[in-house]
Amino acid sequence: MGNPLKELKNSVNGLKQSLDGVKQSVEGLKEPIDEMKGNIQVTLEQAKDRSEEFKSEISRMKECVEETKLVVNEAKETVMEAGEVLYTQKRYKKLLKRNRKMQPAKAGNRLL
Repeated sequence: MGNPLKELKNSVNGLKQSLDGVKQSVEGLKEPIDEMKGNIQVTLEQAKDRSEEFKSEISRMKECVEETKLVVNEAKETVMEAGEVLYTQKRYKKLLKRNRKMQPAKAGNRLL
């Protein structure tokens, strides 16, 4: 049997060494965790930037859709007005033909 105080001291020293080993392990784990936190932060910032870009792109697309609607409406009005003009021209030509048929022929035209 050995000296109980010496054994206690050796045991305490062994525990101190174990504690130091645990501390070193924790320190070793802190670095990857800090790196991971940094990577997560960078990823979050990139995601926010992409989100803002996406929102900006959607707003731009909405503006384009509104502009396209305006152009389509303007083209529709132009086509409708052109149709009215063509209809009016057609009516005018019919009336003009009818008036020519109803007018008495001139003396010079009867001979032909």
